[in-house]
Amino acid sequence: MKSFIRVLIASGAALVALAFTGSAWAAYAPSLIVTSLSNTPGQPTTMLLGHAQGVDDDPTAIDTIYAPLGYEANLSARRGKIGDVSGDMIVRDGTGRHLVIRDSESHVFADNPALYTSQALQCTGQAMHEAVWRADLVVPGGTLHMPIYVDHVTTAPENAFASAKIQFCLPGPLAPPAPAQILFLLFDVSKVFHNPTGTAPRLWRGVFTPYLAGSPTKNPDGATEGQALVPGKVSLKLNAKSLRRGRAILSGRLLVDGTPFGGATVDLYVGTRRVARVRTKANGRFSVTKRIRKRTRYRGLVAYVGDLDSCPAEALPMAPLGCRAATASFGAVSNEATAQRRR
Repeated sequence: MKSFIRVLIASGAALVALAFTGSAWAAYAPSLIVTSLSNTPGQPTTMLLGHAQGVDDDPTAIDTIYAPLGYEANLSARRGKIGDVSGDMIVRDGTGRHLVIRDSESHVFADNPALYTSQALQCTGQAMHEAVWRADLVVPGGTLHMPIYVDHVTTAPENAFASAKIQFCLPGPLAPPAPAQILFLLFDVSKVFHNPTGTAPRLWRGVFTPYLAGSPTKNPDGATEGQALVPGKVSLKLNAKSLRRGRAILSGRLLVDGTPFGGATVDLYVGTRRVARVRTKANGRFSVTKRIRKRTRYRGLVAYVGDLDSCPAEALPMAPLGCRAATASFGAVSNEATAQRRR
């Protein structure tokens, strides 16, 4: 599972790299990235949640992420590690240096909400929340402790489209230990969410509020929305056909919501070692030939993050500048396929 999460993080990093070259969307247009590590209806899943924005964007002050209706969230944990976090910050001191947040040393912990009342009030305008997750971001020069405030949604108008609400304030370029701005942040949380019981696609929504330029003050009039589409069904099948002279054909098919999906990268593993990489064709199929010396067990892994041409839903009223970015992402692990060496 850990290698799966890291592949997803790498895919998200590729999306951010594209943002550095200039977005086809409007100027301030952070992207919301959401991936479920399991799509099985009604079952627990680890969720990967992300924020990505361009290098020329205004810094973001607060992210508000809405889990769609149908998800169940267990917010009872008050201690213990629940995930890892990875990201990238740019130093705003004229050098353009980047500070890398590595998931091997930066983690997310459940914590006691009563310890964060003053910080919560300053960030969200509400002193108490049902849960607080503390993201410890290790960067050169120090560690940033970023509280993430989480609640079930029970009141209008948000209960018409959301089951849970996740809020966190990002350190801006005026915050210590360095004048840095977060461009890319991905974190996973486990033992919290259960998938909806149906298999329809799930639309997560994020409202991003920037800082006023050159100021530590939030700019709610500049808030935009980012939407993230999570498929209800993802299927990755793998087959192994043994040939003579120690060769084997590994083939399979990727279906997303029952439709063949082309252009995704499938990594093939033996244990935890990646041995091949192949892209799916328009019909969702892929194939590669490998040489083997003995009986070998393979497993496939796919992780995809991509931009959508438009937002799937009308923008939320709390985003005055509308929906400006939309992504689709998914991941899946295949069945195990065994190749036998034949002479």
